[in-house]
Amino acid sequence: MEFVTIDFETANKAYDSACSIGLVTVKDGEIIDEYYKLIRPKKLYFHPDNIKVHGITEEMVADEPSLHKLWDEIFPRLQGKQVVAHFAKFDMNVLRNSLTAWGIRAPEFDFLCSWLLSKKAFPNLSSHGLSYVAESIGFKFQHHHALEDARACATIINNLSQKTNARDFEQLANTYGLELGRMWHGGLRLCTEKPKEEPLMDSLFG
Repeated sequence: MEFVTIDFETANKAYDSACSIGLVTVKDGEIIDEYYKLIRPKKLYFHPDNIKVHGITEEMVADEPSLHKLWDEIFPRLQGKQVVAHFAKFDMNVLRNSLTAWGIRAPEFDFLCSWLLSKKAFPNLSSHGLSYVAESIGFKFQHHHALEDARACATIINNLSQKTNARDFEQLANTYGLELGRMWHGGLRLCTEKPKEEPLMDSLFG
């Protein structure tokens, strides 16, 4: 199975303020490509709370390329791939809104949320945040660094793929009762839990 994990850090609470990106490509359980860049957001404003989380400042990205200048490097790593993010709702909205801010056409790909997968696969954990899940399977890393987080996410997916012998994303999603998310030029459908089927009621007449 081949997949790509993605992680963003943001300059502030706006979804179009990506200030770093990490991408890790995995094939048959091995990392075959890693990509990390600092990004200058279109609006160069960093909220102190965000700086406390990831340590990136305005000064650090002032001379870095904006997303539209990096897109030729990023696009082929996502287009048509199987993509994963931990709490994918955040990262997919960051990607979509950051692309919209620059007038860039969104790539098309299916994706899974490793946070939702972890809730199903590790129900006894006290938290399903990335650091808790990764450390529960023996992976130590520097949290809130985009590349490190993408590596941690990749480790989780490798672990679950081995446990389930999943051949592809659809099988992995079905195993844990999830619907694949999808990004395309016209929209975004998030990865979600499949609705539970209502039991059939016995006939009143036996």
